[in-house]
Amino acid sequence: MSLFPPLEARRFSHSAGTQVAEHRHPQGQLTFVTQGTSSITTRDGWWLAPPGRAVWVTPDVAHTASYSELSNVIQLLIAPQLCATLPKACMTLHVSDLLRELAIEALTFDTPGRNNADIPAICQLIVHQLGATSSGISLFISKGKDRRLRQITGLLQQDPGSRYSLEQVAEIAACSPRTLARLFQAETGMTFTRWRDHLRVVCAVDRLSRGQNLTQVALELGYQSANAFSTMFTRLLGEPPGRYMRSLMRADSAVSAGQKGITAP
Repeated sequence: MSLFPPLEARRFSHSAGTQVAEHRHPQGQLTFVTQGTSSITTRDGWWLAPPGRAVWVTPDVAHTASYSELSNVIQLLIAPQLCATLPKACMTLHVSDLLRELAIEALTFDTPGRNNADIPAICQLIVHQLGATSSGISLFISKGKDRRLRQITGLLQQDPGSRYSLEQVAEIAACSPRTLARLFQAETGMTFTRWRDHLRVVCAVDRLSRGQNLTQVALELGYQSANAFSTMFTRLLGEPPGRYMRSLMRADSAVSAGQKGITAP
């Protein structure tokens, strides 16, 4: 018999700047963002979830969380015995309309007087949705495993707008540019330039979600103009920043409407 209920649903509100220390759960964890953004970090890298997206963390994986603005999230903890068909690695997930409504409904499980005969069916549907949902556009930044590579990815994550060349960061890491270029390709699947562009796009989504101006974000991230940044953003994410962020805001509005009148346990 399992020590854990099939599904636990919680809702949290985190103030800007909240840092959650490293921890782990025996269950699988889905952090679904309804307002703001959530950053989940493991030893492998950093996942960003803006509104309408979620981060899946597999059972027993150590992770930290941070919130750069006032953020509301729904957290689903799924019992280990139900995780066999779910993704085997951490990832960002697109939250379908059905999964969103199921997560909101799960928040009512502890409501006094609720007829809970439907809980097994809801749990089954949530597991099915998680197993079938797409990862969507990846908002993940790989740290790499090599000590030298992790030094540089950490440096650039702290200052994504820096204009370091490959030669300069190789000198910081005490290795040759050729070695560092090989490490980026082998451990992140990207060239140094592509990895930094991807980092900047993920940072931009975080900042734009907080209401920062597009031109301001572009300049802070090292681009000469908003147009230059928009071109790169569109190349990597498939649509310009304005359209991408509007789709996130629609997801945010849909979630907010769905939660009216619900009191989380």
